[in-house]
Amino acid sequence: FQNASFYLNEGEKIGILGINGTGKSTLLKMLAGMVSPDEGKITRANHIVVEYLPQHPVFEDKDDVLTSVIKRHITEENKWDIESQAKAMMTRLGITDFKQPTGQLSGGQKKRLALVSVLLTPSDVLILDEPTNHLDNDMASWLEDTLMSLKTAIIMVTHDRYFLDNVSNRIVEIDKGQIYS
Repeated sequence: FQNASFYLNEGEKIGILGINGTGKSTLLKMLAGMVSPDEGKITRANHIVVEYLPQHPVFEDKDDVLTSVIKRHITEENKWDIESQAKAMMTRLGITDFKQPTGQLSGGQKKRLALVSVLLTPSDVLILDEPTNHLDNDMASWLEDTLMSLKTAIIMVTHDRYFLDNVSNRIVEIDKGQIYS
């Protein structure tokens, strides 16, 4: 990116467009704090909670699906509630064997599992890289409704223009190292 400037307002839902290889996923990783920019800076409010959905989620193969989804989020206070929420979301997304090892899941099932994981805990910002990949129309509609009902700020990249237009209230384009709002 060259002289790039980007901002996110509270509760705003931003879609990012650009051809393959323009740096969309890299931008998301920088915004999530996973990658540092070579120069410049990213400023975020103190104590902000950011959840990130990678394009290709990775789980421990030996963990069962329920453990995989809740282990980053579980506390003694929310143990019973978070398990039931996770099971309800997984069931809605077609994952019903909660003891199945994640190593046995397809890439699409892992993406659904990762979606459940990022939606479980309230956050200030959700960063989603291709959230509709491997979802059928019913599941994409469920995700659209879920994201639209959240007061959380969202930054997402997707090639599903219909989904992007319905969920986003601002579109940002990346082209030749520049970010255009």
